Amino acid sequence: MKKNLMLFLIVLVTMGTMFAGGGKESSKDSGSKTLRVSWWGSDSRHTPTLNAMAAYQRENPNVRLEGEYGGWDGYYQKLVTQIAGRTAADIIQIDQPWLNELSARGDVFVVLDRTMIDLDEFDVDFLNDYCTYNGKLLGLPTGINVNTFLVDVTLLADNGIDPDTVWTWENIITEGRKIHQNDPAAYFSSASPDIMRYWFEIYIAQLAGAVVNSNKQVAFTEEQGTQAFAYFKQWFDEGIVAPFSQTSLFYQKFHENPSWINGKTATAWDWVSSMDKAIGNKKNIETRQLPVMEGAKNTGVLMRPSQIMVVNNSSVHKDEAIKVLDYLFTNHEAIEILGTARGIPATVSGRRILAEKNQITALAEKATNDGIAQAGLPQSSWQMNSEVIQTMQDVIDEFGFGRLTPQQASAKMIANLTATLTNL
Repeated sequence: MKKNLMLFLIVLVTMGTMFAGGGKESSKDSGSKTLRVSWWGSDSRHTPTLNAMAAYQRENPNVRLEGEYGGWDGYYQKLVTQIAGRTAADIIQIDQPWLNELSARGDVFVVLDRTMIDLDEFDVDFLNDYCTYNGKLLGLPTGINVNTFLVDVTLLADNGIDPDTVWTWENIITEGRKIHQNDPAAYFSSASPDIMRYWFEIYIAQLAGAVVNSNKQVAFTEEQGTQAFAYFKQWFDEGIVAPFSQTSLFYQKFHENPSWINGKTATAWDWVSSMDKAIGNKKNIETRQLPVMEGAKNTGVLMRPSQIMVVNNSSVHKDEAIKVLDYLFTNHEAIEILGTARGIPATVSGRRILAEKNQITALAEKATNDGIAQAGLPQSSWQMNSEVIQTMQDVIDEFGFGRLTPQQASAKMIANLTATLTNL
């Protein structure tokens, strides 16, 4: 019995020593911090982001930054799951339309103010329009992103079309039909189903002001919707765009369509922040402004952040995460490293530094300036809601595959949007 008691005491002492050692080790490392940073993109974004994170770690050896990155597909769904499970990264890249949806779930992101970040670097209206929720600044824009119209000047000229044409809704059809008439395998526009949704939103915005207004109501009439769908039916009937049976294979990745890659498509709608990916090695691409109808209520041309960087309110290292964010946006070295990986910088110093280093291409600068000059009203948070977007996309898909007439598509779009908005 005494022997057993002695063994038991030895075990207790040994365990106590082990725990004491663990406590000392924890105390020794208490100054180290590991933060996770998540984003989507391609290698052209991954590499500079990782390099900028490495630069921060060199200046702050007690901090370890771990990147969690990949492609666009599934990013939002994964993020929603992580936020619900409180396992999201400390610093998160989000798409601008997600800000309201995610923030509506509670105090998901840290509220930022001038004591944390030099907000004078940003345009105050841009922050208010795109980075706030209920009057609170919840993120910072990685760049200024605008719509642009890419044109293959060689393909246009080869088909007798002036490459400097100022495009209107009317001459897209009268000039654009020449390309498909001359070559049945060629088209004026590279428009996958998702890009057709953007075209629809632009056209409706010019007719009615918006698809969905800030009062959570469908903003266009059935007659206006029918007019829009009737116009785009001409695109399919005249061979302005390829059939959905071809372009649907390249949903959210039109730049991978062989028709575009091989010079069989003359134009493409795109965002400035991703146009380098679309242009690739093509040497004959220029940018133009998008068509705007006479008397338009709104140009419908979108200008918004390339993405938004936010700090997870569940992070145990919020203060450090804010410092990292400030570094990425304001540090000279970080700005040079990141370059235009997320578009033209939204900060004054960022644009100045990259311009001095010739890191902003003339094409990107022109496209950005043209887009800003044409930019319309900000879309309502309701129109940017993912369920609303999917509702629009579903009807446009049916229409594009020829299952709905223009009038049927308009009526169904309004009915389905109304039902979706009611349930939000």
